[in-house]
Amino acid sequence: MAIDVKAKTQPVRARILTDEYEIEGNVHIKPGVYRGRVSDILNAPEVEFIPVTQAKCTSRASADSKPVSTDCTIVQVRTIKMVFPFEDS
Repeated sequence: MAIDVKAKTQPVRARILTDEYEIEGNVHIKPGVYRGRVSDILNAPEVEFIPVTQAKCTSRASADSKPVSTDCTIVQVRTIKMVFPFEDS
């Protein structure tokens, strides 16, 4: 998938759960068009990975896990179990 670095996007803060991690950060959507919701991005057949910016990643393996902050984490869509958008268009 080609990424247009000039594309205007709107960050949506979300919590993403995989089997191994809980990730909280910004998922970027194109406002006002089809695929303007987090669910649209996740259901798009051509999207295999999504970038999550200003991410805080916590291992779910242990209750004592300390979160790791990153500028950008790339998440494989097929590993996602649940997404909780804090706001959605």
